[in-house]
Amino acid sequence: MAVRPYVRPGAPNAGSRATEQRVLDAAEEMIGEGEFHRASVAELARRAGVARATVFGRFGSKLGVLEALATRCSGGPEMRGIREAIVVDEPRTAVTAVVRASCVLWERQGHILLTLKAVTELEPGAVALVDDQRADQRTSLEGLVARLDAAEELRAGLAPHAATAALHMITSVESFVELRTHGELSFDATVEALTGLATSLLR
Repeated sequence: MAVRPYVRPGAPNAGSRATEQRVLDAAEEMIGEGEFHRASVAELARRAGVARATVFGRFGSKLGVLEALATRCSGGPEMRGIREAIVVDEPRTAVTAVVRASCVLWERQGHILLTLKAVTELEPGAVALVDDQRADQRTSLEGLVARLDAAEELRAGLAPHAATAALHMITSVESFVELRTHGELSFDATVEALTGLATSLLR
């Protein structure tokens, strides 16, 4: 894949937006099928029902398509759910809300982030996308842990930085996939297991 970043060229009209959505929908389908990393831009274009030149013109590369997918995910209801959970007034309640909201996100879109992470091994240009996602998650959790610490809700002897690292691990896509896919747990059982780990950090 050529590393050319995704840059939306101005404000697209309704037709252009619809075309972009077809490409992104096709890419998400191919990721779900495990075919995206092997597919050429021409194959992606055929799946989307557009010309190969259209994909290059709108996204620049397959990496650009992934970046656009990540951008679409960041503005979706699942990410809004996480942001809303983080700021729940009672911090103990926020912890369980964040775990569940993270599971909802990973159930719907975890395959996109995992594909993006896999691409970073081949495409240095993708590293920044993954790093930004990780930094955003860590910053949000640091704020939640600071609230827990101020309310004296953290387990005795557990330092805030350790609690943040543990909560980051618990709410990661890798932890979710380990239980949900490799552990073959149901969605609800996965939420329950991760919630148990998260609440073990509390008094």
